[in-house]
Amino acid sequence: MPDTMDSHNNSPSHPQKLYSAEAVRELDRLVISQQQIPAIALMKRAGRAAFDYLCSRWPEISDVQVFCGGGNNGGDGYVIAGLAAQRQIPVTVFVGVPADKLKGEALQAYSFAEREGATLVHDLAGLPPEGKHTVLVDALLGTGFSGELRAPVDAAIAHINRSLAPVLAVDLPSGLNADTGYAIEAVQADATVTFIGRKAGLFLGRGPALAGEVVFEDLGAAPEIYAQVSALLVRYSGDSLERLPARAADSYKNQFGHVMIVGGDHGFGGAALMAAESAARCGAGLISLATRPEHVVASLTRRPEVMAHPVVSGQELEPLLEAPDVIAVGPGLGQTPWSEQLLARAGRAQGALVLDADALNILAGGRVLAGIKRDDWVLTPHVGEAARLLGITSVEVTADPVAAAKAIQEKFSGVVVLKGAGTVIAHAEGVDVINTGNPGMASGGMGDLLTGVIAALIGQGMALPAAVRLAVWLHGEAGNRAAADGQRGLLATDLLPHIRTLVD
Repeated sequence: MPDTMDSHNNSPSHPQKLYSAEAVRELDRLVISQQQIPAIALMKRAGRAAFDYLCSRWPEISDVQVFCGGGNNGGDGYVIAGLAAQRQIPVTVFVGVPADKLKGEALQAYSFAEREGATLVHDLAGLPPEGKHTVLVDALLGTGFSGELRAPVDAAIAHINRSLAPVLAVDLPSGLNADTGYAIEAVQADATVTFIGRKAGLFLGRGPALAGEVVFEDLGAAPEIYAQVSALLVRYSGDSLERLPARAADSYKNQFGHVMIVGGDHGFGGAALMAAESAARCGAGLISLATRPEHVVASLTRRPEVMAHPVVSGQELEPLLEAPDVIAVGPGLGQTPWSEQLLARAGRAQGALVLDADALNILAGGRVLAGIKRDDWVLTPHVGEAARLLGITSVEVTADPVAAAKAIQEKFSGVVVLKGAGTVIAHAEGVDVINTGNPGMASGGMGDLLTGVIAALIGQGMALPAAVRLAVWLHGEAGNRAAADGQRGLLATDLLPHIRTLVD
């Protein structure tokens, strides 16, 4: 998902604050009360901003179909319709809420669209056939939506999604939860123009897939307004991340961390080796691998720089744990007695820890490392692993990934990386999100690479939250570069040369 574009700055250089729907309503109230900007003026600004973007994005537009609900979101749609009619662009409005049920600014906007000559229809069958350059505008539901869709909105959303015409969503795609990014049925937009505050749901869960390009307009809200309202989380892009410092000319390997990867049970040796190689490509000074004896030859053949150690028990692992600065446990670990022994020993070692994959599943089982909380470990679950760590369903995690990540962090401490289209990072200071990567990365081994990158950055001296943020971005951006010629068939190891390039 591309980084959002500000109306004043198309290249963000600072982390972006993302707000809940309730917080955005408070921002809106403060703009009205403290800046003395009438609500109808804000609605007109929003409609104008969306209409101007529509005309710039689709300059050959032939006609517009606007789908309006009630409330302010519908009001924004009516303003867009009225402006299109003023421009002599044929415009038809599907009226989802009868005019006699509209109130306040939404009713004023409806009257504006009617007065300017927009065609108003109350049935989807009344919409004209779409032309070659028709654009649809979704203004059905606003930030207050939750629960199930009701008629006629459900039919209107289905109609929009069946269309081949491009779709502009006003504030957020209808059917998308503004806080969590959860959606069962929602508008699939090509672009979304959002106002006053960036809604967290646009960057979480299904939000990145549904919103398309996200354009932010502050509608003239003053900086001091934002200082009065707390954000739900912070979104980082590549140019707002802490990076590794340049290396001195007299650097030596011991300055850049010794990373050990623990994993690779029978049949899963490749996962541990990929994690080790990604740590090496990300700049760790020394790499060790503790794995099943039968995987050592393959490791030395593929990557002789990795110090591969055969271990058949936790007891054999014990003396190897004194040297590493960072230990990453989980890639290909399995859930056998061997796996549990290795996790039990590694989990009590000195130095930072990164837990992934089956290390998390064993941890969730409660037999190993029961009750332990550490400030110096990173847990990297996907949705299913997060559900097991919390004892809830995957659907519950998907419905509110921020709450799930925070709950895991509160339970285990440290830093939690809940992987997804919007990867949520929870730590003691707050919650972050990073949107990067592509669907081609939905293949085996990608998480193993991320584990290695996180461990390498910690080993090179970065604080855990900063290391995790940079690692998630590096991993996703490497995936984007590796997929430049196509996403299908993308392999985890295709990312390695790009990780090496990006880390510098």
